[in-house]
Amino acid sequence: MNQRQAKTLSFSAALPVTAFLLNFCWESLHGLFFAAHPEMPAGEYVPMMLFMALMDALGISALYLFTALSARQWSWPGSWRNNSIFFLAALAAAFTIEYISIFMLHLWHYGPSMPVVFGVGLLPLFQLALTGLFSVYVARRFASTS
Repeated sequence: MNQRQAKTLSFSAALPVTAFLLNFCWESLHGLFFAAHPEMPAGEYVPMMLFMALMDALGISALYLFTALSARQWSWPGSWRNNSIFFLAALAAAFTIEYISIFMLHLWHYGPSMPVVFGVGLLPLFQLALTGLFSVYVARRFASTS
């Protein structure tokens, strides 16, 4: 395996792992802004947070792939254009997921302390975009030192 392949493999492994860990922390902290979460027993809350972090990590990986397809290269440069594509796609995905989950499927409800825009919570709205770009940055740093 040459050095480029090793870096690609390192990055490809580091991205979902970083995204999972970062989103587990985010989910656990912002869970306090949801109506039912503060009263949940740990036996229910922790597995739910693990599952949500896994879904976020898969979503971030898919957003990275979408941006790679847009940039027409797997290891896309962190330019304003590519970062903007990732960020805007993540915002659109998060808004769609939150809107459907809240207003159509009624899967969860926000507590009174959650700031909202158009009925969607600001923390969940920006989660994929912010944790995603940070995960890409960390995974790139990890791959460059491997």
